[in-house]
Amino acid sequence: MKKQLLLAALALPFLTFAQSNKVFLDKNTVGGAEIMNSSDVAPETKVFEAMVQSSASTTPHKSISKRGLITYNFVKVGSTYYDLQTNASVGRRVLLHADGKVSVAWTTSNDAAYVNRGTGYNHFDLNNWLTVGNPTSRLESVRIGWPSIGVNNGSEWVMGHDAANGGFRLSTNGSIGNNTWNGTSVLTENNLRPIWGRAANSGNYFHAIATYADSSQPGEPRAPKRNGVFAPMTYSRSTDGGVTWDKIHTILPGYDSTRMSNGGGGDQYAIDVKGSTVAIITGDQTNDVMLFKSTDNGTTWSKTIIDSFAYAPYNSKKLMLDTPRVCDGSMDVLIDNNGKIHAFWGLSRVFDDDTTDESYSFFPGTSSLVHWNENTNSAQIIAGGFDRNKDTVLSISAGNTAALSNGTVPQTLKNNGVSSVARLGNTSLLHCPSAGCDANGNIFVTYSFPLEEDVDANNVNLRNIFMTHSTDNGSTWKASQDITQWAGVEEEFACVAKQVNGFVHVIFQQDALAGTNLQNNSSADNNHPAGVNDIMYAAIPVAKILDGSIGVMWSTSIEEYKTNQEVFVVSQNQPNPFSNNSEVLIWLNTESNVSIDITDINGKLISTQSFGSKGAGNHSLDMHAEGLASGIYFYTVKTATHAVTKKMSIN
Repeated sequence: MKKQLLLAALALPFLTFAQSNKVFLDKNTVGGAEIMNSSDVAPETKVFEAMVQSSASTTPHKSISKRGLITYNFVKVGSTYYDLQTNASVGRRVLLHADGKVSVAWTTSNDAAYVNRGTGYNHFDLNNWLTVGNPTSRLESVRIGWPSIGVNNGSEWVMGHDAANGGFRLSTNGSIGNNTWNGTSVLTENNLRPIWGRAANSGNYFHAIATYADSSQPGEPRAPKRNGVFAPMTYSRSTDGGVTWDKIHTILPGYDSTRMSNGGGGDQYAIDVKGSTVAIITGDQTNDVMLFKSTDNGTTWSKTIIDSFAYAPYNSKKLMLDTPRVCDGSMDVLIDNNGKIHAFWGLSRVFDDDTTDESYSFFPGTSSLVHWNENTNSAQIIAGGFDRNKDTVLSISAGNTAALSNGTVPQTLKNNGVSSVARLGNTSLLHCPSAGCDANGNIFVTYSFPLEEDVDANNVNLRNIFMTHSTDNGSTWKASQDITQWAGVEEEFACVAKQVNGFVHVIFQQDALAGTNLQNNSSADNNHPAGVNDIMYAAIPVAKILDGSIGVMWSTSIEEYKTNQEVFVVSQNQPNPFSNNSEVLIWLNTESNVSIDITDINGKLISTQSFGSKGAGNHSLDMHAEGLASGIYFYTVKTATHAVTKKMSIN
């Protein structure tokens, strides 16, 4: 049993408890790079993240509709009444194809009772999205949730869980962008309910992880215990594209009760696959953060404890007075271009001063993002809470860290002018990292964090999506930037494509209220009624991320930004080589006429294509090869003030 500590304040050199409505940031570590020794089992004694306790702001912030530092476009790709996209980790919901096309998936429902819950899907063919407006229809004919998306042999697949019966449904569409889907049940298990899956593939090798739903209700199945672990995380594998599975809900080597006290936990794990390498991480508030790695498509595995829990294996008879650091369960894992693993998770802390009960306490207001790097076998804090008003204090509503109490909003919140709660399960204030990398080795990570002074109608702070990045394989990390910069609405559950191609492709859910109906609404209070949530997409130019010009808006003026005119971004044309047409994605700082000059290898001008005036943001240009012989050419994308040249091949 878990209890939250909302009123705890840490002070060194000893621990005290006191009521507080302010949280002071540790300037030496928030957003910095404090190293954590992954082999050290001794508890930490330094507080290196912000701890949010009870800061109930009662002054709403005026909404700002203009995002001054952002000129890339946000596209509404879907809608859903069902608003809980995950309990912890986000999973794989964005797919960047080799030719630059993009497919996205999410859990959707077109009704407030969630009867028609299933997989939402949309596809961008470099010109248009497959569905526009409010696409809410599901792919499946049965109730499904928690999809992963991938591609194999020119066909896309999605796999989501059947929560009612257990097991998963694997659906395919025959060709990329096709919206006709056929599905089949996979990975079912007699008298059990496997659920909350994550799946990824490399060719015909499909890999999936999951855990078990548990119920003590009569007639409902209990979760199993394996290797001494109740409701464990399992691993499954198919070698023929998901048709058959030679490993079904197996336990990975070293996953046992030697150091584990809790099982898989809903969504407290993540998977990535690249070539024959498979990486799986898992962890939560009373377990180690563990990496399982295979370099032979899941045949053999190695286990690494990448962050030790000081009291493993935990039991309720162990005092934890030093608030040891733990993982909050929201995490992601990434295999870089060199086959090395990068793990990310939200940091939390736990506490137990009473060994007579079966519970422990945790701090839902911690705000640190941790990165573990296989190159150095070490972890560091790479991002922290965003102090918008620069007063060294995080003023975040207590509603952001509170949960419903006996089905209602706690009276203590109501007494302080806060009429709702908005915590995502047992995760921290900073949570849900999602990571991708490009061919140059740059790594990009998004995460969610509430914005100071921006509150909803219930006086709870609304979240924005932030991003940090590394240009040296994760050794150092740059300052975080706010990639959404909306006020008056909440952005949550961001997911980025694992591959980055000059743009970071990201989707997220947007809502007018903080939190979710599924986890935070009280029928007695009706504080978060079911409503339509938008699924938004953006292609964020890598060049603007790398030069830091997206910023956070709240501390950089629009005028300051406009004086810094950078060269616009041009992606490599796709497909390349080509024989008829090829697409070029561009990003413009300001409105300008755009043209493309094509020259041969001797510099002779072959043709010029004019595209007229294009506004600031993302655009797709269609380049033609009529009359061009096979060979190497150069194309130059030109605006009024800049020109970028790249090489292409005609076959």
